[in-house]
Amino acid sequence: MPRYPTLFALCTRPFSRMIHLGLAFFLLGNLSLTAQAQTDEDTGRKAAEELRVLVTEGTNVIGDLQPAINSGKTAKDKVAPDALVEQFKTRYQKATGAAMDLKATGILGDTRRAYLQAFTNVVTRFQPNLIKGGQDAFVPAFFRAQSLNDFNKSMQGKLQAYATNREGELINGDWAVAKVMKGSPLAGEVTKLMATGALEPVVKRSGNTVMGYYPMKLAAGCVACHAQNGLKQKEGAFGGALVAQIPVK
Repeated sequence: MPRYPTLFALCTRPFSRMIHLGLAFFLLGNLSLTAQAQTDEDTGRKAAEELRVLVTEGTNVIGDLQPAINSGKTAKDKVAPDALVEQFKTRYQKATGAAMDLKATGILGDTRRAYLQAFTNVVTRFQPNLIKGGQDAFVPAFFRAQSLNDFNKSMQGKLQAYATNREGELINGDWAVAKVMKGSPLAGEVTKLMATGALEPVVKRSGNTVMGYYPMKLAAGCVACHAQNGLKQKEGAFGGALVAQIPVK
Protein backbone atom coordinates (compact mmCIF):
# COMPACT_ATOMS: atom_id res chain seq x y z
CA MET A 1 0.00 0.00 0.00
CA PRO A 2 1.47 3.43 -0.95
CA ARG A 3 2.40 5.68 1.96
CA TYR A 4 1.32 9.32 1.85
CA PRO A 5 3.17 12.11 3.74
CA THR A 6 1.49 13.53 6.80
CA LEU A 7 0.65 17.22 7.04
CA PHE A 8 3.41 17.60 9.63
CA ALA A 9 5.97 16.05 7.30
CA LEU A 10 4.90 18.34 4.49
CA CYS A 11 5.26 21.38 6.71
CA THR A 12 8.82 20.45 7.71
CA ARG A 13 10.10 20.02 4.16
CA PRO A 14 12.05 22.71 2.34
CA PHE A 15 9.74 25.27 0.75
CA SER A 16 10.85 24.46 -2.78
CA ARG A 17 9.94 20.80 -2.36
CA MET A 18 6.51 21.78 -1.11
CA ILE A 19 6.01 23.96 -4.18
CA HIS A 20 6.93 21.06 -6.45
CA LEU A 21 4.65 18.70 -4.57
CA GLY A 22 1.76 21.15 -4.70
CA LEU A 23 2.28 21.62 -8.42
CA ALA A 24 2.28 17.87 -8.93
CA PHE A 25 -1.02 17.51 -7.06
CA PHE A 26 -2.49 20.39 -9.06
CA LEU A 27 -1.48 18.85 -12.37
CA LEU A 28 -2.78 15.41 -11.38
CA GLY A 29 -6.08 16.94 -10.38
CA ASN A 30 -6.38 18.79 -13.67
CA LEU A 31 -5.47 15.68 -15.63
CA SER A 32 -8.22 13.78 -13.84
CA LEU A 33 -10.78 16.48 -14.60
CA THR A 34 -9.62 16.72 -18.21
CA ALA A 35 -9.94 12.96 -18.64
CA GLN A 36 -13.55 13.20 -17.51
CA ALA A 37 -14.48 15.97 -19.94
CA GLN A 38 -13.00 15.27 -23.35
CA THR A 39 -16.35 14.94 -25.11
CA ASP A 40 -18.03 17.85 -26.89
CA GLU A 41 -21.75 18.42 -26.43
CA ASP A 42 -22.84 17.09 -29.83
CA THR A 43 -20.88 13.86 -29.35
CA GLY A 44 -22.29 13.59 -25.85
CA ARG A 45 -25.82 13.71 -27.23
CA LYS A 46 -24.95 10.98 -29.74
CA ALA A 47 -23.46 8.86 -26.97
CA ALA A 48 -26.65 9.21 -24.93
CA GLU A 49 -28.72 8.01 -27.89
CA GLU A 50 -26.29 5.16 -28.51
CA LEU A 51 -26.69 4.05 -24.92
CA ARG A 52 -30.49 4.15 -25.26
CA VAL A 53 -30.41 1.82 -28.26
CA LEU A 54 -27.92 -0.57 -26.69
CA VAL A 55 -29.78 -0.88 -23.40
CA THR A 56 -33.20 -1.11 -25.06
CA GLU A 57 -32.22 -3.84 -27.50
CA GLY A 58 -30.07 -5.71 -24.99
CA THR A 59 -32.88 -5.76 -22.43
CA ASN A 60 -35.41 -6.79 -25.07
CA VAL A 61 -33.40 -9.93 -25.75
CA ILE A 62 -34.18 -11.02 -22.20
CA GLY A 63 -37.75 -9.73 -22.48
CA ASP A 64 -38.35 -11.96 -25.50
CA LEU A 65 -37.28 -14.96 -23.42
CA GLN A 66 -39.55 -14.25 -20.45
CA PRO A 67 -42.34 -16.74 -21.31
CA ALA A 68 -39.77 -19.54 -21.70
CA ILE A 69 -37.78 -18.51 -18.61
CA ASN A 70 -40.86 -18.22 -16.38
CA SER A 71 -42.17 -21.59 -17.51
CA GLY A 72 -38.76 -23.26 -17.12
CA LYS A 73 -38.74 -24.27 -20.77
CA THR A 74 -35.64 -22.57 -22.18
CA ALA A 75 -33.44 -24.55 -24.53
CA LYS A 76 -29.83 -24.57 -23.32
CA ASP A 77 -28.41 -23.77 -26.75
CA LYS A 78 -30.84 -20.87 -27.19
CA VAL A 79 -29.76 -19.11 -24.00
CA ALA A 80 -26.02 -19.80 -24.33
CA PRO A 81 -23.96 -16.56 -24.22
CA ASP A 82 -22.93 -16.73 -27.90
CA ALA A 83 -26.53 -17.24 -29.00
CA LEU A 84 -27.79 -14.32 -26.91
CA VAL A 85 -25.00 -12.04 -28.13
CA GLU A 86 -25.98 -12.82 -31.73
CA GLN A 87 -29.62 -12.02 -30.94
CA PHE A 88 -28.52 -8.74 -29.42
CA LYS A 89 -26.42 -7.78 -32.45
CA THR A 90 -29.31 -8.67 -34.76
CA ARG A 91 -31.72 -6.49 -32.79
CA TYR A 92 -29.19 -3.63 -32.76
CA GLN A 93 -28.75 -3.79 -36.54
CA LYS A 94 -32.51 -3.81 -37.09
CA ALA A 95 -32.96 -0.82 -34.76
CA THR A 96 -30.15 1.30 -36.24
CA GLY A 97 -29.99 0.09 -39.84
CA ALA A 98 -26.29 -0.75 -39.46
CA ALA A 99 -24.17 -3.49 -37.95
CA MET A 100 -22.57 -2.72 -34.61
CA ASP A 101 -19.19 -1.12 -35.33
CA LEU A 102 -16.97 -2.25 -32.47
CA LYS A 103 -13.87 -0.64 -33.98
CA ALA A 104 -15.28 2.88 -33.78
CA THR A 105 -13.10 5.37 -31.93
CA GLY A 106 -14.03 7.82 -29.19
CA ILE A 107 -16.87 7.57 -26.73
CA LEU A 108 -19.26 5.91 -29.20
CA GLY A 109 -16.88 3.02 -29.72
CA ASP A 110 -16.13 2.83 -26.02
CA THR A 111 -19.85 2.72 -25.23
CA ARG A 112 -20.55 -0.11 -27.67
CA ARG A 113 -17.62 -2.21 -26.52
CA ALA A 114 -18.35 -1.66 -22.82
CA TYR A 115 -22.03 -2.51 -23.18
CA LEU A 116 -21.40 -5.60 -25.31
CA GLN A 117 -18.91 -6.83 -22.72
CA ALA A 118 -21.36 -6.11 -19.90
CA PHE A 119 -24.14 -7.93 -21.77
CA THR A 120 -21.88 -10.94 -22.32
CA ASN A 121 -20.68 -10.97 -18.71
CA VAL A 122 -24.19 -10.93 -17.26
CA VAL A 123 -25.72 -13.62 -19.48
CA THR A 124 -22.67 -15.77 -18.78
CA ARG A 125 -22.78 -15.18 -15.03
CA PHE A 126 -26.47 -16.04 -14.81
CA GLN A 127 -26.50 -19.07 -17.09
CA PRO A 128 -27.93 -21.30 -14.31
CA ASN A 129 -30.92 -18.96 -13.93
CA LEU A 130 -31.49 -18.85 -17.68
CA ILE A 131 -31.26 -22.61 -18.11
CA LYS A 132 -33.28 -23.70 -15.09
CA GLY A 133 -35.81 -20.88 -15.31
CA GLY A 134 -38.92 -20.51 -13.21
CA GLN A 135 -41.16 -17.56 -12.37
CA ASP A 136 -39.05 -14.40 -11.97
CA ALA A 137 -35.83 -16.40 -12.25
CA PHE A 138 -34.26 -13.77 -14.50
CA VAL A 139 -36.34 -10.70 -15.35
CA PRO A 140 -35.45 -7.84 -17.74
CA ALA A 141 -35.20 -5.21 -14.97
CA PHE A 142 -32.71 -7.34 -13.05
CA PHE A 143 -30.68 -7.97 -16.19
CA ARG A 144 -30.67 -4.25 -16.98
CA ALA A 145 -29.47 -3.32 -13.49
CA GLN A 146 -26.69 -5.92 -13.57
CA SER A 147 -25.49 -4.98 -17.05
CA LEU A 148 -25.46 -1.25 -16.26
CA ASN A 149 -23.43 -1.92 -13.13
CA ASP A 150 -20.79 -3.71 -15.20
CA PHE A 151 -21.01 -1.08 -17.93
CA ASN A 152 -20.44 1.84 -15.56
CA LYS A 153 -17.37 0.20 -14.08
CA SER A 154 -15.87 -0.19 -17.56
CA MET A 155 -16.63 3.37 -18.65
CA GLN A 156 -14.91 4.92 -15.59
CA GLY A 157 -16.97 8.09 -15.61
CA LYS A 158 -16.86 8.84 -19.36
CA LEU A 159 -20.52 7.87 -19.49
CA GLN A 160 -22.64 6.70 -16.57
CA ALA A 161 -26.01 5.02 -17.03
CA TYR A 162 -28.85 4.60 -14.56
CA ALA A 163 -32.19 2.77 -14.63
CA THR A 164 -34.49 4.12 -11.95
CA ASN A 165 -38.09 4.73 -10.98
CA ARG A 166 -40.39 6.70 -8.67
CA GLU A 167 -40.48 5.71 -5.02
CA GLY A 168 -44.13 4.57 -5.09
CA GLU A 169 -43.58 2.28 -8.08
CA LEU A 170 -40.53 0.37 -6.94
CA ILE A 171 -40.37 -3.39 -6.65
CA ASN A 172 -36.77 -3.12 -5.49
CA GLY A 173 -35.73 -0.16 -3.31
CA ASP A 174 -32.17 -0.43 -4.68
CA TRP A 175 -33.42 1.13 -7.93
CA ALA A 176 -34.60 4.40 -6.36
CA VAL A 177 -33.01 7.63 -7.60
CA ALA A 178 -31.47 8.28 -4.19
CA LYS A 179 -29.69 4.92 -4.43
CA VAL A 180 -28.61 4.51 -8.03
CA MET A 181 -27.87 8.20 -8.68
CA LYS A 182 -26.31 9.07 -5.34
CA GLY A 183 -23.76 11.83 -5.94
CA SER A 184 -24.93 12.48 -9.51
CA PRO A 185 -25.44 16.15 -10.49
CA LEU A 186 -28.56 15.02 -12.36
CA ALA A 187 -30.36 13.30 -9.47
CA GLY A 188 -32.58 16.26 -8.59
CA GLU A 189 -33.47 16.96 -12.19
CA VAL A 190 -34.33 13.32 -12.85
CA THR A 191 -36.56 13.21 -9.76
CA LYS A 192 -38.51 16.24 -11.02
CA LEU A 193 -38.87 14.80 -14.52
CA MET A 194 -40.12 11.46 -13.23
CA ALA A 195 -42.70 13.17 -11.01
CA THR A 196 -44.63 14.24 -14.12
CA GLY A 197 -44.82 10.73 -15.57
CA ALA A 198 -44.26 12.21 -19.04
CA LEU A 199 -43.21 9.73 -21.71
CA GLU A 200 -41.20 12.10 -23.92
CA PRO A 201 -37.40 11.82 -23.78
CA VAL A 202 -35.30 14.81 -22.70
CA VAL A 203 -31.77 15.22 -24.02
CA LYS A 204 -30.00 18.42 -23.02
CA ARG A 205 -26.95 19.99 -21.51
CA SER A 206 -27.04 20.55 -17.76
CA GLY A 207 -23.95 22.41 -16.53
CA ASN A 208 -20.91 20.41 -17.61
CA THR A 209 -22.99 17.32 -18.32
CA VAL A 210 -25.17 16.07 -21.15
CA MET A 211 -28.23 14.31 -19.81
CA GLY A 212 -30.18 11.75 -21.79
CA TYR A 213 -33.47 11.03 -20.02
CA TYR A 214 -35.50 8.25 -21.62
CA PRO A 215 -38.82 7.25 -20.01
CA MET A 216 -39.72 3.58 -20.26
CA LYS A 217 -43.24 2.37 -21.03
CA LEU A 218 -44.69 -0.58 -19.19
CA ALA A 219 -45.14 -3.66 -21.34
CA ALA A 220 -47.93 -6.15 -20.71
CA GLY A 221 -45.51 -8.70 -19.32
CA CYS A 222 -44.09 -6.17 -16.88
CA VAL A 223 -47.53 -5.20 -15.61
CA ALA A 224 -48.49 -8.85 -15.06
CA CYS A 225 -45.23 -9.61 -13.27
CA HIS A 226 -45.43 -6.55 -11.04
CA ALA A 227 -49.03 -7.36 -10.14
CA GLN A 228 -47.78 -10.52 -8.45
CA ASN A 229 -45.84 -8.22 -6.12
CA GLY A 230 -48.92 -6.14 -5.32
CA LEU A 231 -48.16 -3.23 -7.69
CA LYS A 232 -51.11 -2.11 -9.84
CA GLN A 233 -50.03 -0.59 -13.13
CA LYS A 234 -51.32 -0.09 -16.68
CA GLU A 235 -49.74 -1.22 -19.92
CA GLY A 236 -48.16 1.71 -21.78
CA ALA A 237 -47.89 3.86 -18.65
CA PHE A 238 -44.70 5.36 -17.22
CA GLY A 239 -42.42 2.62 -15.91
CA GLY A 240 -39.26 4.40 -14.90
CA ALA A 241 -36.45 5.96 -16.89
CA LEU A 242 -33.07 5.20 -18.37
CA VAL A 243 -30.65 8.06 -17.75
CA ALA A 244 -27.33 8.75 -19.47
CA GLN A 245 -24.82 11.13 -17.90
CA ILE A 246 -21.87 12.33 -20.00
CA PRO A 247 -19.30 14.91 -18.83
CA VAL A 248 -18.62 17.41 -21.65
CA LYS A 249 -16.34 20.34 -22.42
